[in-house]
Amino acid sequence: MSLRFLALGTLAVLSTVGVSSAVAPVQRNGLHALSAPGDARLHAFGTRSVQQRASADTRKLDSALADLSRHLGRVRPAHQLADLHSLSPAARFIQRAPQATPLVLVDAATRGDPQSLKAALEALGLEHSSVHANDVGGWLPVTALGAAAARAELVSIHAAMPHTRGAVALQGDYVQHSALVRTAYAGITGAGITVGVLSDSFNCYAVYAEPGSTVPVSGNEGYAPNGFTADYATDVSTGALPSGVNVLAEPYTSTPSAAGDCTAYGAPTQTPFTDEGRAMLQIVHAVAPGAALAFYTADDSEADFANGIEALAAAGAKVIADDVGYFDEPFFQDGLVADAVNTVEAGGVAYFSAAGNDSNLSYENTAPSFATAGTGSMADEYLLNFDTTGATNTTTLPVSVPAIPPGDLLAIVVEWDQPYVTGATGASPGATSSIDLCVTGATGSTVITDNDGNTESCTGPNAVGVDPVQILIVANPANAAGNTAPQTLNIMVGLAANSAGAIPPGRIIVSVEDDGLGSTIESFATGSATIQGHPGAAGAAAVGAAFYFDTPACGTTPAQLESFSSEGGAPILFDTAGARLATPIVRQKPDFVGPDGVNTTFLGFTLASDSPPYPKTGLLSTSLAACQNNTSYPNFFGTSAATPHAAGIAALALQASPAATPTQIYGSLRASALPMSSTTPNFNSGYGFIQADAAFVVPTLTLAAASIPFGSSTTLTWSTLDASSCMAAANPATNFTSPAAPATSGSLTVTPAAAGATVYTFTCTGAAGASASNSVTLLATSGTPAVAPTLALASTSVEVGKPTTITWNSANATSCTASGSWSGTLASSGSQTITPAVVGTETFTLICTNLGGPSAAVSVSLNATAALVKPPAPTLTLGKSSISADTTTSITWSSAGATSCTASGNANANQAGWEGTQAPSATFTITPDTTGSFVFSMYCSNGAGNSPTTSVTLTVTTPIDTGGGGELDEFSLLALAACVVFLRRRARA
Repeated sequence: MSLRFLALGTLAVLSTVGVSSAVAPVQRNGLHALSAPGDARLHAFGTRSVQQRASADTRKLDSALADLSRHLGRVRPAHQLADLHSLSPAARFIQRAPQATPLVLVDAATRGDPQSLKAALEALGLEHSSVHANDVGGWLPVTALGAAAARAELVSIHAAMPHTRGAVALQGDYVQHSALVRTAYAGITGAGITVGVLSDSFNCYAVYAEPGSTVPVSGNEGYAPNGFTADYATDVSTGALPSGVNVLAEPYTSTPSAAGDCTAYGAPTQTPFTDEGRAMLQIVHAVAPGAALAFYTADDSEADFANGIEALAAAGAKVIADDVGYFDEPFFQDGLVADAVNTVEAGGVAYFSAAGNDSNLSYENTAPSFATAGTGSMADEYLLNFDTTGATNTTTLPVSVPAIPPGDLLAIVVEWDQPYVTGATGASPGATSSIDLCVTGATGSTVITDNDGNTESCTGPNAVGVDPVQILIVANPANAAGNTAPQTLNIMVGLAANSAGAIPPGRIIVSVEDDGLGSTIESFATGSATIQGHPGAAGAAAVGAAFYFDTPACGTTPAQLESFSSEGGAPILFDTAGARLATPIVRQKPDFVGPDGVNTTFLGFTLASDSPPYPKTGLLSTSLAACQNNTSYPNFFGTSAATPHAAGIAALALQASPAATPTQIYGSLRASALPMSSTTPNFNSGYGFIQADAAFVVPTLTLAAASIPFGSSTTLTWSTLDASSCMAAANPATNFTSPAAPATSGSLTVTPAAAGATVYTFTCTGAAGASASNSVTLLATSGTPAVAPTLALASTSVEVGKPTTITWNSANATSCTASGSWSGTLASSGSQTITPAVVGTETFTLICTNLGGPSAAVSVSLNATAALVKPPAPTLTLGKSSISADTTTSITWSSAGATSCTASGNANANQAGWEGTQAPSATFTITPDTTGSFVFSMYCSNGAGNSPTTSVTLTVTTPIDTGGGGELDEFSLLALAACVVFLRRRARA
């Protein structure tokens, strides 16, 4: 990833608050060169004001645009771009002329005709408009945000915030064995196949190098801060790329064009475009040197990104790779870009997408509890308890952030289990819960402020009917003196009431998207999914990353996953129309892992510049020339570098086997990958590290039916990408009567000679002598199938951490298979102890089998409730801490989770009636008739025990002396009135 956020302008509000907080060192990662700690300031962006939260129109703006529109008055005429970027560093801005109104990149959704919305926004000045599904993307004048939000056609509008997932690049070609394929298969170079790439830019370096461009080379504002300035012409001259790359669109133009506008990146407040697409194509060219290459920017809104995918396919690309994501892409639904991926894949295009560089930096809760009343800016909300066990009530999620260099940022993204509107193919209802996301500095000296100087920065609750997502950006201004200090921030999530009430979601995820900076969630981390959006599409292959040097070809077995490589596992809960699925879909993501850390001519950092852990010389400890780093070039790390390696293999495969489908290519890469852990596949490394030579020969096997009655037959089909021969066998061998040497692809009828399971194994060999095997299992049933098992829980509801027993039995089964909240092969009868670890519902499913076949599935559900813990110390609040005798005040108390409370105190308090058993929350009126100190104490109780005791002290003073020692009687009042009349008459005399 390469976030192009640079200087934050000169707004005074951003230069007055210091931050510093020491935390434990973070784990070293290899995506970025290590940043030394500094004392620069962190700021939060993307908040809503109270007034904006109350307006139906401004609630259509996402928090980034709401924050921006609220502060447009701060933008100075002579420094418009600088000030805009200081207000919203992750947003994209351009200005066509020095005095022209700046434009902001947006995506807008409608439930009506998107062409009507497009026309309405174009009338407000929208440029580079792009329509995909129900989304309209483009560049809108910043002054038109209010008018756009007032349009009836508009459901929501959000800032489009793209971020990339970084004869060279030969090391990856070696370790994934694609070099072996080109050697073994004469003429296989990818010739006749076009590979398209989507990233930020392709050849902006050439524009920046022109005389008078004013774009600096070095420093935070420079386009080549690492000192490597190679452009496309240089790459052609050195053989790093061929001539004739088909550039369909560079970024930032009023209409898509190959020329683009590379200088409109927002100088001097944002860094220039990185040409990361060109680095990716260098890798493709190293793997498939005969392939034709094409490029389309993904930086011009999600709608344009989706259209760019289809444009590359229309231009002849049979393989496409991307490394771009948008912070608001859905976790639980296929969105706008996923739709385009699935469309081109259905048309025969193999699509590869970078998994991301966010490790497993996420928190997920499948039974979120919002029980604690908020305070401050969250006063009208209820706060999420991050402790999924329910043992404590913890309303903050602490995140340690390492030193961040100037111009870098991280995004905090919250999504929940309600359907998206953007990209929906039907009338999606959108969000029904209103969720607020806030961030503060942790207790101590860490301070993080927003554009208004607030130390608690909040998005404000979302409107009903918009996308279920909230985003806050935390950034280090690039005009800071240096890096930030390592520090800790606290994340809070609130639930607010809306027109339908306070509706809690059933599932929520908090993702810290730091692109490999090395942040850690200090408490309650669930290590859940961070693969977000279109890499999780059914039609895409998501690619993780392993440093090329840490792979078997260079001496490390198994290959080691990069610590930052993103994790999969997010379930798809909704169809593309926004309807909830009866059964969630959990796709295997990532699919596999490719190499990163290879050399390019310009992008990345040198290993020598990041010592330790790398040697100061930049040379690695190896005698294998193919595994050695080239110290003359930088190294490109991240899933952005791994993805084009897999795409290059696909180009070789399609030349060798033009009829191969994307499904066959993905299947071959999965089946031939080298496992990277004991359990494969998994949500970290997928099926393992890709191997091109084995992928060419591994057979893919399918059965028309996985279970048949004994005595009947089914069809076994197999294929390879380009094997030269195959051998077939079966276990038991008596169940296989086909020739022992079948063709390299085909089908045959199999009729098991005995009941039970038969494993059919094919081993195929290629031109280089590489061979690979694959197997499939057929069950031939005989007799009566197993009866449905009895399945019972000793208790269907238990507290977290408390055990219960699950018991099962199937009278005529030989074995059973567990799924759902348990797994594995079980005996036909037995029992297990179940101890739930988190609050929520767990479902246990069992199918039992014999030679007659499988039984019906039986399921039971266990409800895990929060563990009962002692209540917290009660809050005791006096109406006044000091009163005079014979006057009145009150004492109010409460204790969450208590069933009763016990009052006690000193003699004065007892005399006032403060004693004995009380309700868990109430108010008590006190009217003391004596002076002195009244000490009121209380502890509260529930079934788990007593809370700590809380005490408050009331000071009672002597009443003020009025001089008469009491009230005036009627005769005194008459005498006083007479005196007043007499004195007035004397004054007039």
